[in-house]
Amino acid sequence: MWRGRRRRYRFHVATLKDIAQETGLGLGTVSRALSGAPKVSPATRRKVEEAAKRLGYQTNALARALRQSQSKAVGLVIPDIENEFYTSGAAILQDVFAREGYRLVLCCSNSDPETDAELLASLVERRVDGIAHTPCSPQGAQVIRTLSPTLPIVEYARRSELDSVDSVTGDEQRGSAEIVDHLVGLGHTSIAMITGPKDLSTTQARLAGFDDACRRQRLRRRDCPRLVGAYDAEWGREATLRILRDHPGVTAIYASSSRIVLGVLETLREAGVSIPDDMSVVGFLNPRWYGVASPPLTTYELPLKEMGDIAARLLLQRIGAGSGQSSHERRSVRIEGRLVVRQSTSRPRVGPVPRRMA
Repeated sequence: MWRGRRRRYRFHVATLKDIAQETGLGLGTVSRALSGAPKVSPATRRKVEEAAKRLGYQTNALARALRQSQSKAVGLVIPDIENEFYTSGAAILQDVFAREGYRLVLCCSNSDPETDAELLASLVERRVDGIAHTPCSPQGAQVIRTLSPTLPIVEYARRSELDSVDSVTGDEQRGSAEIVDHLVGLGHTSIAMITGPKDLSTTQARLAGFDDACRRQRLRRRDCPRLVGAYDAEWGREATLRILRDHPGVTAIYASSSRIVLGVLETLREAGVSIPDDMSVVGFLNPRWYGVASPPLTTYELPLKEMGDIAARLLLQRIGAGSGQSSHERRSVRIEGRLVVRQSTSRPRVGPVPRRMA
């Protein structure tokens, strides 16, 4: 067994990881520097470019390798491994890929753009045949375009600013509008919305639907606060406390993610606010626990299986075509969902809402 010092032979193809090790920078920073992305200092960009030159890095080397053979593997990068929407979607995608002879490589970015870029770079360097990607930043899969301009990509559930990739999303704008219409139909005129980061396509669509419906229903803007933060329970708690403190006239809360819903329910319970007698609550998406919550939650459900099937088929079509997105127009599919009415919404209470605040 050879135990000598590991040496880099001439046939070694330099990778982003090599440059990251050479410079002491993260993979995401290296990829952004090489792609010409903004928010990279001139000194950092120069450092990366010099290291790439020393190592003989070729940006298209992997693209050539991908054209020569197939790995029969596809990557999937999701933002939250604990979110049932994404894990159930991953199972649907895997079933479709498996039937076609492909194995799925599942990765989770934890909604961190740096981690997201590193995972995408790793998948490309592992020579996957295509990638399904749920972006956690507007830049999306730009790192892939640096490494392999024609690698097939499908954005799943969210869209980025990339104009050269296919996407499959739910009609979230319509969903938000239907939620407002449902609440107004019950008699609510003061509705609060709690949502996530404003730079995500999901948030933008849900906010647009909420605002459009409020205008159409002639609700006053000051009576319908929009609280923008994060897609997590902590923000749900904080935002609900703000609503109870600063907007005493609100009679319905629209929590636009399952994580936010958790924070809302916990805070209302601790404050002694009854659902739906004192406050109506509506969620978004439809994890199984919504149906067994107390009370079961009204929500807007997206067709998870249909979205997963279409996303997988689009990616397989691109892989079969063998030329990625370079010679095809972008295909953007938006699928309607449905309002699921349960026991968490009712007519608004007459008179002040009792609140037991700590």
